[in-house]
Amino acid sequence: MLMAATICFAAKQGSEDIISVTQHNIKNDGTPIGAALNELIKRSYGKTVYFPAGCYNLTEPIILPLDYVKNVNLLLDKSAVVKSDSHLEALLKVGYSEMKITDRSHRRFSYIEGGVFDCENADNGILLNGLKQMVQLRNLSVVKGHKTHIRIEVTDENGTSSSDTKIDNVTIHGFSSAEESYGIYIDKKCCDCKISNTFIYATKYGILTKSAGHIINNVHILSMYTTGGKTNGAEGVFAGTQGIRFETGGFFLLNEVYFDTVDKSVVIAGSYNPAIVMDKCIYYSYRDNFGTAFIYKEKRNDTKKFQAKISNPVIEARNPGYKIFDLSPRIILQDAEHNLTFVNATIRRARNLSPICPSLMMRMRGQTHDVLRNKPAEYDEKWYTLGAIAPGYSSNRLLITFNSDTAYGLNVNFDGKSLDYNYKKQSRKAANIHFKLIEKEGYCIVLFKPSKKAVFYPEITDLTGSGNFMGTPDKGKSYTPADYGIPNC
Repeated sequence: MLMAATICFAAKQGSEDIISVTQHNIKNDGTPIGAALNELIKRSYGKTVYFPAGCYNLTEPIILPLDYVKNVNLLLDKSAVVKSDSHLEALLKVGYSEMKITDRSHRRFSYIEGGVFDCENADNGILLNGLKQMVQLRNLSVVKGHKTHIRIEVTDENGTSSSDTKIDNVTIHGFSSAEESYGIYIDKKCCDCKISNTFIYATKYGILTKSAGHIINNVHILSMYTTGGKTNGAEGVFAGTQGIRFETGGFFLLNEVYFDTVDKSVVIAGSYNPAIVMDKCIYYSYRDNFGTAFIYKEKRNDTKKFQAKISNPVIEARNPGYKIFDLSPRIILQDAEHNLTFVNATIRRARNLSPICPSLMMRMRGQTHDVLRNKPAEYDEKWYTLGAIAPGYSSNRLLITFNSDTAYGLNVNFDGKSLDYNYKKQSRKAANIHFKLIEKEGYCIVLFKPSKKAVFYPEITDLTGSGNFMGTPDKGKSYTPADYGIPNC
């Protein structure tokens, strides 16, 4: 803020390196601005152009040069609004003039700072050519977009693949998550972006990326709609919303990302296999009966490996059947390298979690022992569910302890196609219990039925260490086959 204040003061004093647009007959009273603003930009290469408070009504996009030796920075007063009453491709195009880079050794950061970009009548709020590396967008707002608020693309795919764009302390405010609108759209050949301290509101897609290597830190993505936006009914506004959509492979780092009332937090499109490391991320919905998945693999039958390393998340499941991992069971089967991990999780409203969500696997939680009830409970002579088993190449040897007298050994071989199992009492005094295993949605559901009413405190111990057993989500209830979608058992 001190730097901004210094620049503003210098602009008012007429510094040779600071150009105030209002001192060059550019109107800030909402009067349409023609070509004069871009002519001033061309006369200001190597300098900073300052926009005092007011309304700048464009008739053509502001265009900044690509060549580093001709860098032009933009500094806008916090009360400066850039808009257009006519339809434009973008309000601001960065790197779309002086397209030849004469000397790459002059590469240096340039920036756009401050102000509000009202892109209601623009396809893009800010359009950035990724060939111009190291552009900073900071301390600004891009609002009212029906399409894309910030778009990073390249004009020549033979150029560098790393844009190194930095987006910091930016507010993006769309009209509605019921429209095909994007907060930040990163196209191909635009790797290594840094997005931090940013709030993305009322867009269908918070961030869509077709390039890798991004670091996303302290970002809040909230689905909603505002006055002037489409509603499609109360449910239609939020349906299909996506927090971060990956249409590429490569690696990504997400830290303290808050997915707020988003249908699917992270979506992996097609057959892409990114490596995603997530720490201290949050999912919450302020709407009941809403939310599909935290990690969603769009192509359901695709088994190509990808990595999702999730640690220290806070997830509140408000919709019955919510899945932390919504993907093909075959991906679990092939995960010998433990590409999918989910540790130190805080799950709120666990009763709404799908009982066949892979996040319940012992392997995900780094455990070999699971308690299915938080206190002893009475079980009648009917079928109950102990949990499920994810498909694997190795056998599962489970010790199931019901109380101090009754324990059973259960051996299961299940690879997602064939199922074979047997069970045996561990002592003569053990009560008679029957077991039944049923395949459902690519998983094996484990059922048991006591021969007579009894009080049990079920515990499961994995004796082989395969970790494929999936305990029940809510430790406060006894699960039945109906909870797993198995009728008439």
